[in-house]
Amino acid sequence: MTSAAFAQTLAVVLMLARWVEARVNSMGSLNDARQAVCWGNSYRGGNCSGIDFHDVTTIYSSGGAFVAWKQDLGQAVCWGSADLGGECSGIDFRDVTEIYGGESAVVALKKDLGETVCWGKSHFGGMCSRIDFHDVTAISNTGGLFLINFQGFTTYYGSPGALVALKKDLGQAFCWGQSYTGGECTWTDFSGVTEIYGSGASFVALKKDIGQAVVEGHPDFGGRCSGIDFHDVTTIYSSGAAFVALKKDLGQAVCWGSSLHGGDCSGIDFHSVSEIYSNYHAFVVLKKDLGQAVCWGWSELGGECSGIDFRDVTEIYSSGGAFAAWNKDLGQVVCWGRSDWGGECSGIDFRGVTEIYSSRQAFVALKKDLGQAVCWGSPEYGGECSGVDFRGVRAIYSNHHAFVALKNGLGTNESGSEGDAVSGVKMSVSRRGFYSGLAVAFAVSSASL
Repeated sequence: MTSAAFAQTLAVVLMLARWVEARVNSMGSLNDARQAVCWGNSYRGGNCSGIDFHDVTTIYSSGGAFVAWKQDLGQAVCWGSADLGGECSGIDFRDVTEIYGGESAVVALKKDLGETVCWGKSHFGGMCSRIDFHDVTAISNTGGLFLINFQGFTTYYGSPGALVALKKDLGQAFCWGQSYTGGECTWTDFSGVTEIYGSGASFVALKKDIGQAVVEGHPDFGGRCSGIDFHDVTTIYSSGAAFVALKKDLGQAVCWGSSLHGGDCSGIDFHSVSEIYSNYHAFVVLKKDLGQAVCWGWSELGGECSGIDFRDVTEIYSSGGAFAAWNKDLGQVVCWGRSDWGGECSGIDFRGVTEIYSSRQAFVALKKDLGQAVCWGSPEYGGECSGVDFRGVRAIYSNHHAFVALKNGLGTNESGSEGDAVSGVKMSVSRRGFYSGLAVAFAVSSASL
């Protein structure tokens, strides 16, 4: 081969090499844009190897499973515990308009057709073939039941274990799931109901305009409220087994349910309250302007915070038995509650954190701009993430046992999380209560068990 021919051949080879390299890099970028990483309990959603995240628009969750919805294709993929909704092969997702996650089941609503499909544990909401879903506009959940919101509803709140649907114009609602947790509401008067709130095994339907409420579910979980005055109530919050009805304008509140879980708030000063947060076992009243807070409920699980400095706290997040108070401006977080559930975070560098998420027993602080994150709490619930690549992560979702980090902006769910999710979870900020905001699928960063 002449030198000229060799040079020409080499040039062709180099050009081909550069083309192959460019193609590989391009393919890598495409793959990265559709990747997700999972960690936590592998049987409850912490292992998503083999899941195709192409075209995923949003991720939803039950207590122990995830649903990645490909809305434009009318498809979804599920993983995690099959009993809790992690198996959805055979489900027809065409025409689905909304997906909701409960504690043990998932519901996909086809609003325009007046139909729905349910899967998961049949006795906890996974069976809904006898329910008439015509005119349903939204679904929310409470403890172990589902409630359906029909046309005319004003607003709705839920818990990870049930869904709620209120037909406000007719004063009706449907419930299903375990009857002792609120799944039977045939004789309940829903006329005048403006909002619904749930705990772990009960719900409260507030009739704000007339200062009344109706309650259904297990008595030990807040399912009885005789003697409670609901006049002037502005918002209701919940833990796993108790409720707090705040009368913000009066600086007062009334509580009921399990005293161990925050059902007794006598002696608590509710003046100057800016926000109330909860986990499964306790409540926190934040007085942001005063740099103060008061806690009550199960002391070892977040109900005792007398030594915590709340000055300049911007947000509070919760796991099932711990809290994390974030001072975003200073890049600091202070934690309390059960240490192995995330109540101990000393020594962690929170500078650069952009968002905090939680599962039942762990927290994740994402440093989006740096492509990094720090995790703490129980490793089995996602508290260990040292081997996880957070570069390109745009949103994190969680159930009780695991986390999913979706990369490059796909699947961001802003309709229910920023502290609470709308079925799909960023679980962290529990403003309306531990269950009100967790599933209605976990959307505006909410709390977890």
